[in-house]
Amino acid sequence: MKKIFLPLFLAALVSGMFSCSDDDKVPGDPEGTVTLNMLDEQNGKTLLDDSGIYIDKAQNFVCGNNCVLFALGKVGGLGAVAPKSLETAASMAAVQAGHGYVAVRPGALMSFPSGKQAMPIGNREVNYLKIYVVSPLSEGDKTIGAAVKYAAAVPETYKLPEYGSTVLRIDDSNYDHLEQKVSLSLPGGDTEYDFIDDGYGIRCEREGGKLVFWLEDWFSHKFDLYLRTQGSYTKVYVDVDAPL
Repeated sequence: MKKIFLPLFLAALVSGMFSCSDDDKVPGDPEGTVTLNMLDEQNGKTLLDDSGIYIDKAQNFVCGNNCVLFALGKVGGLGAVAPKSLETAASMAAVQAGHGYVAVRPGALMSFPSGKQAMPIGNREVNYLKIYVVSPLSEGDKTIGAAVKYAAAVPETYKLPEYGSTVLRIDDSNYDHLEQKVSLSLPGGDTEYDFIDDGYGIRCEREGGKLVFWLEDWFSHKFDLYLRTQGSYTKVYVDVDAPL
């Protein structure tokens, strides 16, 4: 899987519109923070990194097929930008001072039953952009773009189990009879699951902070289980080896 965003600083350096001096940074800015004066499409059309995001003449962030935007509203700086609840993806969002945004490649997102979307953990080739609008850029009484800060980040793990791991095994060691329940503890917070039963006789339900499983028939099979916490998800396995 290719990286979602790669730093492409050369064009900005050549145009003289790029700055990453320590004077531009404030406490709470994440490592790798970049400050960029983005001119709108009528005044130079500065692109944000390799995301393809630019500001149109109506002062909206616009992205093409490279990514989707999530507008997070007013935040306390770039360090406060986090994909905690990715629900409404857009190709355009109004540029507003003091507001935060997240940009993600569409192929990196998985939708869950709640309608919320999330990015996979454990693959450092999968990242996203945090964006914060510092202030508008003006020329006289005309707005010509915005000063923004941005940084690449990887999805938080939120104590989710390792991607690709087997989190539960149902066999002779923990299963005696049909409809006996076996449980799996879930991470706290905004967590949901999507269990793929593949048409086998297995039930999965949530009971408080646990998922409980029980068999309606004897069989052996490995099942996919997706767990989401806030804007991150993992894919793990439930392995059933029918008791003899």
